[in-house]
Amino acid sequence: MTMKHWIAKLDDFLKISERDILTHAGSISHEEALSQVRAEYEKHRQAHLNDASPVERHFLQAAKEVQKLAGRRKRGKKKGELQWRSRHTKIQTRAVVP
Repeated sequence: MTMKHWIAKLDDFLKISERDILTHAGSISHEEALSQVRAEYEKHRQAHLNDASPVERHFLQAAKEVQKLAGRRKRGKKKGELQWRSRHTKIQTRAVVP
């Protein structure tokens, strides 16, 4: 098959899938296209400027988990004892060895 055949086959496929086929080079210059792309990217960058990075999101998630764990552990009435509640048991007390 030649390139002309491939072009015709692709055009037929696009027509079957009800897609528009561009038959010319377009009406916008390269410089105009780059200008539009840069403007759109700047809008996107400004919109997401204050978003947390993946590292920051992971840190915040870890900090929440630490707070949850700290909330589960409470000091017992006796000095040197820890109390905590697990998912499946009632409050447990364990002596802390210094």
